[in-house]
Amino acid sequence: MAEFNLGADFVDFAADVMYIIEDRLVSMDKAFHYARLRHRLKAPLRVYYNAVSDVVRNYAYLSFMAKQLLGSSSRKAIAKAWLLLNTNDHYSRRLRKRLRGRVEDAEARLSEVKDNDPLTYLSIKYSFPRFIVEELSRGMGLNELEDYLASLNRRVTWLRVNTLKVDLDKAIRLLEDEGVEFTQSRRYPFMLLVKGYRRPMGYLRLFKEGAVVPQDLASALVVLNLMPEPGDVIIDACAAPGMKTSLIMQLTDNKAEVIAVDVSKGRLSKMKPILRRMGVDDSRIHLMRLDSSRLRLSGVRVDKVLIDAPCTSSGAASKDPGIKLILANNPGLVKRQSLLQSSILLNLINQVRGASLIYSTCSILPEEGEEVIERLNSSSGVNLIKPNVGDLSDGYGNYSISRVVGRVMPHIHNAEGFFISKITIN
Repeated sequence: MAEFNLGADFVDFAADVMYIIEDRLVSMDKAFHYARLRHRLKAPLRVYYNAVSDVVRNYAYLSFMAKQLLGSSSRKAIAKAWLLLNTNDHYSRRLRKRLRGRVEDAEARLSEVKDNDPLTYLSIKYSFPRFIVEELSRGMGLNELEDYLASLNRRVTWLRVNTLKVDLDKAIRLLEDEGVEFTQSRRYPFMLLVKGYRRPMGYLRLFKEGAVVPQDLASALVVLNLMPEPGDVIIDACAAPGMKTSLIMQLTDNKAEVIAVDVSKGRLSKMKPILRRMGVDDSRIHLMRLDSSRLRLSGVRVDKVLIDAPCTSSGAASKDPGIKLILANNPGLVKRQSLLQSSILLNLINQVRGASLIYSTCSILPEEGEEVIERLNSSSGVNLIKPNVGDLSDGYGNYSISRVVGRVMPHIHNAEGFFISKITIN
């Protein structure tokens, strides 16, 4: 039980954040920013942020409890239920005593759900839309599925030491001096798993200088499986804001050439200064504002292609719990993203014969992974190769191509959920 100095204003604020996520289809961070501009908050922002994050992360469980305790599952009732379950300063002692029995009854009802409908129980307990839980259950047993969902609710922070800007050993010493606690990946020493810190890491000099950047291990494994080498000409088909482009340049010591394509003018405009701050030789980066599903290449030698495709980002729910709310209210988003992914992939395959290609998504859903590749598998000249960097798990077992594609599994790899496939094109 967490203790927060929050009152009635929190109910309105949390309800507004949830409304903005659902209405504008934006991240929790953006919704929090928009909401705080129109609310007078009485506690420090950090207190509200942590509390609202917990509300959004557990929205389905809180909705269930709110219905049992308060007779409503509205957004305000969800926020009130969170206060009831997590604080001692909002409700009177008499009301809390009266409701204690109702909490026990509600938990008993949830146990009944577990016995009668285990998938609905997991959907409520871990606050993932039921259609996602049902989809995942086709590829894993209930025990593994519960471990998987629990891991997706646990925030894990990885850092990448940018060796274009700083020596690895020096960066490690400076981070330790600043009170950052971490473990270093044995296979990929420039990747650090954060265990704790004295002050927000964004204030550290290494961060401000671009010498250390936040990048999940799963995201790094995408680029590592691309195996970029000095002299390679590489298309980064969905490049902005540039984390994977910068890692390509780090791994090649600024000796690759990258055609960085993105459909968003705003994201591309931010990419160039980010790359410069990270020590990337921008004379070797060619930014192009284009839709990669319509990109046309003529007379360009291409060695490798990276398609980290737009997706639902369901694998990053631990970082942005708002994704759960968006998917719960927009199940059709999955199909739309899957069609876009296939469009980008097919377009580039038809133009880069002789190249190797990595297709990845930060998604736990097979519609954005296995099913995209399975549709492709019958295409002439396309060969699937098992990605061999990172001890990836196989794809979900109910697909014919599961053993020649890879997944980063949160409960196994201690990272975000990612799908990774490797393709050679004759």
